[in-house]
Amino acid sequence: MRKLSLLLILLLALSACTSVKTEESKEVNIYSARNYDVDKDLLIQFENETGIKVNLFEGKGDELIERLKLEQSEPIADIFMTVGAETLYPALQNDLLADLGINKDTLESGYYGDKWVALTRRARVIVYDKVNNPNPTVQNLNDLTDPQYSDQILSRSSTSSYNLALMAHQIQLNGKDATKELMLGLVNNFARTPTGNDRDQAKAVIAGLGQYAIMNTYYVAAMERSSEPEEVKVANQIGLIYPNETHVNISWIGQIKNSPNPTNAQLLIEFLLSETAQKEYAEKNGEYPVLNTIPVSSLLLPWGDFNKAEIDYETLGQYSIETVQLFDEVGWE
Repeated sequence: MRKLSLLLILLLALSACTSVKTEESKEVNIYSARNYDVDKDLLIQFENETGIKVNLFEGKGDELIERLKLEQSEPIADIFMTVGAETLYPALQNDLLADLGINKDTLESGYYGDKWVALTRRARVIVYDKVNNPNPTVQNLNDLTDPQYSDQILSRSSTSSYNLALMAHQIQLNGKDATKELMLGLVNNFARTPTGNDRDQAKAVIAGLGQYAIMNTYYVAAMERSSEPEEVKVANQIGLIYPNETHVNISWIGQIKNSPNPTNAQLLIEFLLSETAQKEYAEKNGEYPVLNTIPVSSLLLPWGDFNKAEIDYETLGQYSIETVQLFDEVGWE
């Protein structure tokens, strides 16, 4: 009778543990550098559809990578998602990511690896005032270094992750010396000390502070949808120039190696790659989707098509240190 009682106690204890485990597993923890409303809306939708609670921790991409490294022996996060491929290299080098078991058949070629997948694509382009400058004379970044554009080029600062990725890509494609020459030519033609975000560059072009600016396409969409009439006016007045070989960065997502909730992580990644979510990214945030089953959205269609420059996303971050050094050498503040 005593043995039976002990067995019953053990079974009850195991049952209790199983219940706790099930309760704990009904969640997924995300470290995210994507601070957009569209992401939060999609995460709420995922919660409502699955009953899986989403715990979101936000920060800058490089800072979150350092946190993941510190927690590597006992991960807290299940998922890492961020706005630039430059963080992919340290994530892979430090073995932070797990193999992805998701279906990749419908994904655009070149936008996934064994341990990561792009969520969205964003092109970095040249913008101009199409009212006062209806016939732009530039076709690529190197054109902006021509002395005729002295005091006419606008850009964010060198601390911008978008500029870091753009110039790291130039090193990857053309080498350090050619990239330094490009950067120096741009700096020599800056209309002002780099300041503000991408929206500020567009506003400065329309205000006549410079003739051309470098910015990401999805900021144009954000301004078109803005609640501020002035931003809408600017968006309607600027034109977009896709360089002959356009720099396309990615926002990517990966599952953390040995994460506590791997099944839920996989479910969330698959949800964010669904047609529903991908259409939301395109229509609400002006980002290019990564599914080859989705036609160009009404928001992106007027911007036209472009040729993407060759890029190895997995090694892009390898050139980050050299890029920062070049920024200092050429005086790109």
